[in-house]
Amino acid sequence: MKNLTLMTIIGIILFMARGITGPIGSLYTESLGADYATIGVLGTTTSLTTILFSDVWGQLSDRRGKRKLFLVGGLAVLTLGSELKTIAPDYLYLFPINIVTAVAQAAYTVVSLALMGDLLEKRAGARGRRMGTYRGLCSLGFGAMAFFSGAVADRLAINAPFALATGLLAIAFVLSLQVKESPTQSNTTEEREHESELPEAPSSLPLPPLLIAAFLWSLTTGAVYAVWANYMVGEQGFSQTQMSRLWALASLSEFPLMILAGQLSDRLGRLLMLSLGFFAWTIVYLGYIVVPFMPWILLIQLTRGFAYSAFTATAMTYATEVRAKAERGRISGLYSTAGSIGAILGSTMGGARAQFAGTRTMILVNAALIFGGALYLAMATVQHRTRIMIHDS
Repeated sequence: MKNLTLMTIIGIILFMARGITGPIGSLYTESLGADYATIGVLGTTTSLTTILFSDVWGQLSDRRGKRKLFLVGGLAVLTLGSELKTIAPDYLYLFPINIVTAVAQAAYTVVSLALMGDLLEKRAGARGRRMGTYRGLCSLGFGAMAFFSGAVADRLAINAPFALATGLLAIAFVLSLQVKESPTQSNTTEEREHESELPEAPSSLPLPPLLIAAFLWSLTTGAVYAVWANYMVGEQGFSQTQMSRLWALASLSEFPLMILAGQLSDRLGRLLMLSLGFFAWTIVYLGYIVVPFMPWILLIQLTRGFAYSAFTATAMTYATEVRAKAERGRISGLYSTAGSIGAILGSTMGGARAQFAGTRTMILVNAALIFGGALYLAMATVQHRTRIMIHDS
């Protein structure tokens, strides 16, 4: 229980750091001289690095049977990277900084998810709710800080949020040193070999839909949110403070909605919940085109909170239970890699399409893509349930 509490607190603090910088990140990059296309390339660089290292960290943590080293190291480098971003004199300096922090972020993301799966392994029937609670609290931290992000940038300086993020990440690093790994949180070599030889149960979740969903979700969100702040401020007339508070509204709503989504995924099934989440994303993207103004944008942001929760809480739980404990790090790495590949294509095509064809056209294309994903997941749900019925009969 102590480890679960520590991991939750660390997650909250990490997301607080993201929340204070996330809404103004692309604006900060633009202030250093980058255009929309360059912002997309920066996102591509980060995602490509994440792809290269996600599987490495996952497999290494499985082989060692211990995950703390990767957790602590990742947070240490993230702290240093945040400080360097604060003092960057030009956007070109962000390329090497982003590469190094992407390596560290991959270590934290993959290993923390695998560790949470280890901690929740014996809590069958409520994993979705518990994962949703953990991730919902993280979103609460993100949303609370995102609410003030634009105001801090407006009143102090546009790089001030990164200085605050550095302090938060340093606290998370210190707390990570207190995480204790007991023998029950790792498998012996013999146990891992035995688990890897076990045949897949007919009723177990299929891996491909998870990876395809992670790819499509990251593809569309990477494209849209790479320039969403610029679209809302530069094209729709919102101030930085208003924009960050709209972002915060969606994030704050994720706290209860993550718990709800986790519970629903326990009852309805992971695949069906992913499909419902993708249908909700379709509504969100269309809303940004049709009603990107008050008061409708408030409803769209609340819908975004549900859509984000439905995917995130469900997919994280899915990733921790789709294979045995001995492969949990590797699966977490594959899940992260699939998402990073989508983010690469999304941020590159999203930034470029927004630059040359217009932001509205770019968002419309992504609405069509996520709708196609919703239909695919609905069909995968039917196929999976048919497979279970045939096996049970």
